[in-house]
Amino acid sequence: MIDLTKAKLPEAIELEGAFYRIHTDFRYFIRFGQLLKEQELKPHDCDFMFIQEIPPDRIAGMKALLAFMNPPHVLPRKNKREDTGAPALDYTLDADLIYAAFMQQYHIDLSSEPVHWYRFSALLAGLRDTKLNDVIGFRLWENTSGKRDEYTRAMQRLKDAWEIEVIDAEDDAALAEFEAQLQSAAKGKE
Repeated sequence: MIDLTKAKLPEAIELEGAFYRIHTDFRYFIRFGQLLKEQELKPHDCDFMFIQEIPPDRIAGMKALLAFMNPPHVLPRKNKREDTGAPALDYTLDADLIYAAFMQQYHIDLSSEPVHWYRFSALLAGLRDTKLNDVIGFRLWENTSGKRDEYTRAMQRLKDAWEIEVIDAEDDAALAEFEAQLQSAAKGKE
């Protein structure tokens, strides 16, 4: 999360009183997020995130990277019932839409400009009136009216067309357990 009282964005994580410089460009964190989804992930697979020195406790390093990637946000408040678990954004599948949205709204060329992860996340959250916003809206749409008119059928077709395929948790229980452990460890540091 961006701290406006600081002159610069953070470029390191802290573990047991020691600071470890990390790559903060959004591309690195997108790749880190992709690695977290892989079944055969090993702690040394994330060494590329560190610039010079790698923490001796690589698991703690991965947890700190995850906490850096997902800083706590006070607002908006979320009701646990509101979270359907269906992803609304995939950095790989939606790469073209993300690129186009940043060009359209901010005139930032993500293919050539380095952008800090916190800056990227803040700008992504601030996007309005782009195709990416439309697609996210389709993915989050729910028929709460109970109607079966042409509009709801059209919206359901759009939701189905843009839906992100989710890995079945039964087929990938080990990965889900690993991610849960990383997330609970990251929450414990808050």
